[in-house]
Order: sequence, then C-alpha cells, then structure tokens
Amino acid sequence: MDSSRLLALLPAAFDGELTPLAGGLTNRSWRLDTLNGSYWLRLGCTRPEWLGIDRQRELCAHRAAADEGLAPVVRFAEPALGILVLDWLDESPWPQLDAVAVATLAVALNKLHGLSPPLPQLDLRVQLAGYLSRLRQLPAEIAAVLPLFERPALNRPFTPVFCHNDLNGTNLLGPRPWLIDWEYAAMGDAAFELAVVWDSFGLDEQRGPGLVERYARAGGDVSLARVRARLPWVQLITALWAALRWQQSADTRYLDYQRQATARLLGSLTHIER
Repeated sequence: MDSSRLLALLPAAFDGELTPLAGGLTNRSWRLDTLNGSYWLRLGCTRPEWLGIDRQRELCAHRAAADEGLAPVVRFAEPALGILVLDWLDESPWPQLDAVAVATLAVALNKLHGLSPPLPQLDLRVQLAGYLSRLRQLPAEIAAVLPLFERPALNRPFTPVFCHNDLNGTNLLGPRPWLIDWEYAAMGDAAFELAVVWDSFGLDEQRGPGLVERYARAGGDVSLARVRARLPWVQLITALWAALRWQQSADTRYLDYQRQATARLLGSLTHIER
C-alpha cells in the first residue's frame, strides 16, 4: 500500500509525511509527522488469524494497559486493517536485562498481572493446534518431541492473570518501560510471561532464576518450577510461529529463527522429567 492510500485511511488530523521504519517481523510501520505532532503508525499483516492474532482483542488489551500507564495511549485504531496510531516515543528498546532492569520489569509485570480486562484465556494447546493445522510440513525435530507436551510436568496448574505474552526487548521501550505490541495479550499464565522474557533475553541459569525471584519479591505468585516448565512451550510456539512465517513469506530470516528456537527447545527439554 502506498503512502497516499494509507494516509487516506486515517482521520484528517493525521495528514502528514510518512517515513518507513526498519525492523518488525510481522507488520509494517512508519513514523508519521504532522502539524499536530509525530506518531508511530502500524499497518497489520495479512491473515493475522493464521498467527493467532485477534485485532479486537489486541486493542482491548492495549487500552487496558494504557489506562494504567503501562502502554502508550492509542490515538487511532482500525482493527479490521490492523491500523494503529500511537504517539511517537523517542525511547530505545531494551538490549539486555541487568539487575536494575529486572527489578523495574518485575514491578511493571506485577502491576499488569493485577489488572482484569475482559479478555479470553490463552489456551496454549489451542494455539499449538492452530499453528500445526496451518503448517504444510512440520519440522521433524519438532514432530519428535510433540508427545512430551502432553506430560503433566509441562502442564502445571495456574490461576490466569492479564499477560502481554510477547515481552522481548523490542517491545520494552525506555527506562519506564513502555510495553508495546499487544497482539498476543490475553489472560494467561504468569509463568509463561516470565518464560518469554527468559527465553527472548537469553538468560542463563543464574539470571533466569533471578528474574523469577525478583518477580516474587515484587508480589508475584509463581514458582521457578512453573517457569521452567513453560520455557519449552515458549520455544515450541516460537519455532512454529517462525515456520509459519517462513511458509508465508519465504524470507530466510524466519527459517533461521525457527532453527534457533528449535535448538533452544531441545536444550530445555533435557531439563524436564520425561
């Protein structure tokens, strides 16, 4: 879609100049400069449901988080097209998790997990089944370990809380931090939330448990065993998501992500009782 057609989809107040932004694995985004200020503009991917994305659910989650100061305010949205307009933030993504960042994130997550927006619960089995049904070819390494995900050791009971479910470094902006990209938000397992952070930042056997401990000290209710049990789920979902994106786009980046996530998955499963 060219700039003029995209701008025509926005209210007149957002008439301005678009500058394409690099990065982003799913959607396209721009900086939008207008007489009223600067904004971040996103256009959603085609067939978001293939990736388990519900734009109405995303908007509900984002607005609930924004009301509590955890996410930037939504200035305009058109869920049917995946259009989202936020204020432009001159903030950097998080490259790593040091001790100060862990403490800050633990407080933000406890605040987030204490909210109760009207969202459905994320069922990882349903998400898994959806991805598997859309893949033309399941990687052999993943097929070999799928039966393990029926084991009780990987399916510990939990009480659902409001989760972002995709907190990698690019979705955490500035020292605050601002939480962005709510495409996979739902009521879910706090252990899965922490496992996403653990996996995406590549935490080791010292820093990973340290994240869980700090979350508990901030008031969260989660055990290290539960987080460890969710790590393979995070890596499995990530690998299948990447496989689907590879199937859709033939972009070799996704094939690399799939292979990397699969390697981490196989490593995590060696620590789980079989």
